[in-house]
Amino acid sequence: MSRLSRNILYNLAGQALLFVLSFVAVRFVFRQLGAEAFGIILFTQTVNFLLVAVLELGISSTTVREISAHLHDDPAYVADVFRTGSLLYWTGYAVLAAVLIVLAPLLVEKWINLQALDATTATRMVQILGVATLLALPRSLYASLFRGLQRMAFTNVIDVGTSALQQLGVILILAYHGSLFAVIDWIAVSYLLGIAAYVLMASRLVPWRTLLPGFSATVVRRNRRFALHMMSISALATVHTQADKVVVSKLMPVGVLGYYSFASAVVTRATMVSSAVAQAAFPSFSDLFHRSQRPALMSQYGKLQTLISFSMVPLYAAITFAALPFFGYLFTPAIGQRLLAPTALLCAGFYLNSTLAVPYVFSLAVGKPEISVRQNVYAVFTVLPATVVLVALFGLVGAAASWVLYNLFAYAYGVPRICRECLLISPSSWYAQIARAVALGAATYGTAWLLLAYFERLTLPYLVAGYAAGSAAFLLGAYGFIGPELRHTLIGLAPFHRRRVSSPASPA
Repeated sequence: MSRLSRNILYNLAGQALLFVLSFVAVRFVFRQLGAEAFGIILFTQTVNFLLVAVLELGISSTTVREISAHLHDDPAYVADVFRTGSLLYWTGYAVLAAVLIVLAPLLVEKWINLQALDATTATRMVQILGVATLLALPRSLYASLFRGLQRMAFTNVIDVGTSALQQLGVILILAYHGSLFAVIDWIAVSYLLGIAAYVLMASRLVPWRTLLPGFSATVVRRNRRFALHMMSISALATVHTQADKVVVSKLMPVGVLGYYSFASAVVTRATMVSSAVAQAAFPSFSDLFHRSQRPALMSQYGKLQTLISFSMVPLYAAITFAALPFFGYLFTPAIGQRLLAPTALLCAGFYLNSTLAVPYVFSLAVGKPEISVRQNVYAVFTVLPATVVLVALFGLVGAAASWVLYNLFAYAYGVPRICRECLLISPSSWYAQIARAVALGAATYGTAWLLLAYFERLTLPYLVAGYAAGSAAFLLGAYGFIGPELRHTLIGLAPFHRRRVSSPASPA
């Protein structure tokens, strides 16, 4: 098995486990602490995610690109890259944490729509969770080190382990009737344990000196242009991905924000396939491009893009089929019904977004980040105003529809440029591949859903049966579309195939 395939599987397994763990404690928190406390937890995570992305400065992506390209020919430079990033990130964390502590009362007073929870309690929650979740900023740098080294098993073990510990702790605290702040404090401690695990694991792969913050003017000069582009991409893309939730937090009660944000987080977790592939592909693409291996680069791209285009359809279909009973169980049946249409729209938007993941990292690997920068700048003046209008007019349905709109805009602007300037292929051939996958999904899963809705059989047993029938038809059709090269690669990953290949040859 190649290193790329192994890293994809590590990322996929890690993301799948995180997907399951992400909602283990949700029912406990929602039922025992209330909708507003649940909403504030997710609101704080959303705000901090925005802050981290805006101030990420493009350093994580730059670190992955530079480590993967220069690990063997210039290890001293690689160490300087990481030490410079470490200095900037830890300094940024300290400044952000201080600002958040000071501004938390104003944020609660002017933005959050509280109904039952008092402002003092909400402020303290935002301060504690804010300082802890901001550790995502330096943690992203350590994760980029492992990705640049193409050792994704480490990041997934740490992320899954700390998430499991966090969820288990929350469940035990609530099972023994612990207080709201016992839960909040434990969540904060779990973030500290996570960053400590990253530092400890990193020290096993690189010398301790590499982990100490430092500064290199050479690193800044060599990577300034790429990092600035990546900073713009990261900041603006995060604004677009979180805009629906930010607008909902202002225009609707914080309890509504809580369960909409959770539904969005569930759908976001389903990008585990595209995220696993893209994270593993970026250092590999960068290495192949650095060595001028264009045929191998395009072959790798073709297989990965086909994999994403078809594999994401069953995953998002599963979420749509499961939304009604799943959210009804976690929250209430009425909330489950209210989340059905927004969840279906979010799935559509995230499917479009997933198909952009591999072309996006390809454009970064070949040094064309400005395409995504301009795309996101233009979207600020077109999609963001539309988001506010959609939420104001249609509530949660409008919020989810705004994410579909953003990705359609990316299809219209970013895809043609990446095809012509980076992939050197016709945009029409790119769209045709996506159209085949979408048409097949509509013909299989769409037909199954329409039949269930027409006969009013939207209960769990019928939904499971409908999804199974749709999946069988989809997989049969997809097998004929994916091409012999990808089929051969996928068969090679199967355990029975590896056992057959590795067994001694029988005598003639």
